[in-house]
Amino acid sequence: MLLSNFGVYSVSIDHNGIHNNVDPSIEFSGKLSSLKDSGDLKISKIFHCEGLILCTTKGNTRLVIWNSSTGETQRIKPKTRYRYEDYYALGYINSKSSGHSLKILRSCCYENGQEQWVAEFEIYEFSSDSWRVLDYFTRDYGVFCSDRSLKGNTYWVAGDKETGMFMLYFDFTTERFGRFPLPFTSFNPEDTASLSVVREEKLSVLHQKILDFSNEMKIWLTNKISETIELSWSNFVLTVDYDKFDLPSVVNVTSFLLDEENKVAVCSDIDMDDEDRTRVYVVGEDIYKQVYKDTTKTSYFNWPLLINYVPSLVHIKKNTLKRQKKRKSREVR
Repeated sequence: MLLSNFGVYSVSIDHNGIHNNVDPSIEFSGKLSSLKDSGDLKISKIFHCEGLILCTTKGNTRLVIWNSSTGETQRIKPKTRYRYEDYYALGYINSKSSGHSLKILRSCCYENGQEQWVAEFEIYEFSSDSWRVLDYFTRDYGVFCSDRSLKGNTYWVAGDKETGMFMLYFDFTTERFGRFPLPFTSFNPEDTASLSVVREEKLSVLHQKILDFSNEMKIWLTNKISETIELSWSNFVLTVDYDKFDLPSVVNVTSFLLDEENKVAVCSDIDMDDEDRTRVYVVGEDIYKQVYKDTTKTSYFNWPLLINYVPSLVHIKKNTLKRQKKRKSREVR
C-alpha cells in the first residue's frame, strides 16, 4: 500500500527475479476509494494495524478508522478538538481471554498562548466510544519517523539530547511507553531513520547520515518479537552505497519494505530535483532499479509512505469491532 500525494493506493511490487537480471515491476490495483467523499478527501497520514487503517485528512480536520477490504468506516470524534499537531497510533490489548480490544493513542505537542510547550496524551477505546486523558507522561524527546505497529504495539525511532536516537514503543495493554537501544548511535536530529515490519514478526530499522552528505544507507533487522515485547537485534545488515549508481542527488529514504531473503529493500522518497515527485525503487548492495515515478508534482511536506498490508476480517460496526474466524489471505503491498 502506498500513500502518495494525499491518496492511498493498492500496489503490488514484483522483484523476485532482480538477482537474475529480471527488472522489477509495480502494479497499481487502483486508488482506494471506499471512504465517503473520498473523491475530494485528502489523506495526509495513515496509521496501520493488522489490516485496519486510521486516516487523518489534510490539516488534521478528520479522523477515520477504515477497513479498505470491506469498505467499512467509522469517524472518530475528538475529545475536545482536532489540532494540526495531532499524531496518532493504532493498537490493541493483547489478551487471550478477551481477544483484541482496539485502541487509539493520540499525542500532541504545541505552544500555548503563554508561549509554553504543552504535551497531551489521550486514549480512545472503541469498546466505550470515548477518550480519556493520560496525564502521567511528559514529552522530552523528538520522533523521527512514522510509527509501525506489530502484535498490537506501536514503535517509533525517537531521540533526545542525552541518549541520542532510540527505539520508542507504546504498549497498548499496559498503556506505557518503553525504550530499546538501536544498533547504531546518532545524536544528529537531521539524520534519516525509518522503521518497517517484516513478515508480521520482526522490525527493521534504516539509518542515513544526510547532513554528512553521505549516500550510504544501512538497514538492520531484529529477531522475532513476541507479545511480551522482548527485542534484540540479529546479525543481518544491508549496506547500500548509492554513489555506486551515479544518482544525481542525495537519496533521502522516507519509508521502505525489507526483503530479508533476497537482501533488497523497496524504498520510497521524493525526487527533490524533479518537483518533489514520489518515486519508488528496489535497491540492494549492487542493485538500483526505479519502478515508479509520480507524474504529479507533490508537496515537500507530503512524503510518501509504503506499508505491508494484509486484508483484515475485522468488521467496523458503529462502536464495536468483531473479529471473524481467521482464514488465509494473500499479502497485499
